[in-house]
Parts: sequence; structure tokens; C-alpha cells
Amino acid sequence: MDLPAFLVMVILVSLSGVMAPGPLFATALAEGRKHSLSGVIVSTGHAVVEIPLILTLYAFGLTLTIYERRILAITGGVVMLYLAYIELKSGESRELRGGSLFAGAAMTALNPYFIMWWLTVGLTLITKSVEFGLAGLVLFIFAHEMCDYVWLGFISAFSGKIAAIGERLTKVMTAISVSLLIVFGFVFIYAGVTNHRLI
Repeated sequence: MDLPAFLVMVILVSLSGVMAPGPLFATALAEGRKHSLSGVIVSTGHAVVEIPLILTLYAFGLTLTIYERRILAITGGVVMLYLAYIELKSGESRELRGGSLFAGAAMTALNPYFIMWWLTVGLTLITKSVEFGLAGLVLFIFAHEMCDYVWLGFISAFSGKIAAIGERLTKVMTAISVSLLIVFGFVFIYAGVTNHRLI
């Protein structure tokens, strides 16, 4: 897999989480009614927690053997299938008061699924970025964070209209998110089992 193909995979896998109706979505929607740029601030709070974690996992990923990376890919695939199941089962979201920046950071740090995602799916992607050196890491972070900024920025900017079609939009977002999770869940498992260069 070359770098452009890897970045496309990063964006699609990232969107499977970003588009899921969850705490960050609910916060961006609620805060967007007060200020149209709240989604950008929520994303910044999210990034404050997320980027240091990515850098830590990158350093850890440098030490992993091929066998450990295969196990990680399989585990990441199972986690994505599990998250798809959880999303289909509930699809609930929560709001958190206290300002957009704080809300973005808190909803990130206190979300157990966030930690689980990064220790499996995220770490698998990070170990793949190692193959492209420092540029791969920088582009990985940029592509992943831009998914948050663009999506949550869109949600807050159009919060009024989105609220009016909330249930329909939630169903569409859930369908897209679950589909991506299922597809890449099986891709990760296949790559781990066969040692395919996709991962």
C-alpha cells in the first residue's frame, strides 16, 4: 500500500467514528445553536487529548513485531465489528455542558470507546504510518484531525437545520458509520490473518 492509499483508508476509517452519533456530535449540535464555529472549538478540545495519545502510541508502535502487528490488526477488526453492533443497538448520544473546548476534551478523555478504539484500530493505523516515516505520521494526524474539524464544524454551522431533521440524519449517519465499521472490521481481520500488506 502506498501513502495516498493509506491516507484514503485513514480518512474512511476515521469517518466511521467521526460520523457516529455520539457525545461529540451532540455537543457540537448543542453548542452550534449558540455559536456557529463551536464545532471547530469542540474539535480543538478533542485534539488536545488525542494528539498526545497518537504520539505516545507512535513511539510504542515502533517496537511492535510483525506478529504483534497481525494480532493487533485482528483485534482492531473485532473491535470495529463490536462498535458497529453497539451503534446499531443504541445510537444514543449525550450532551455535556461547560463550554465547547472543555466539552470536546472531556467527551474525549472520558469516553471508554475512544480509548478502546485507539489501543486497537488507531494503533494499527499508526503502526502502518511508521512505514512512511515522520511524514506518514504527520499526514496521518492531519488527515484524522481534519475529519473531526470538517464534520463537527459542519454540524455546528448548520445546527438549526440539522436539528429539524435530526432523526432522519441520525439514521443516515448511523448507516454510513456502521457500514464503514463492518467493511474495515473484516479488512483488518483479513489482513491480520493472511499477513496482507493492507495493514
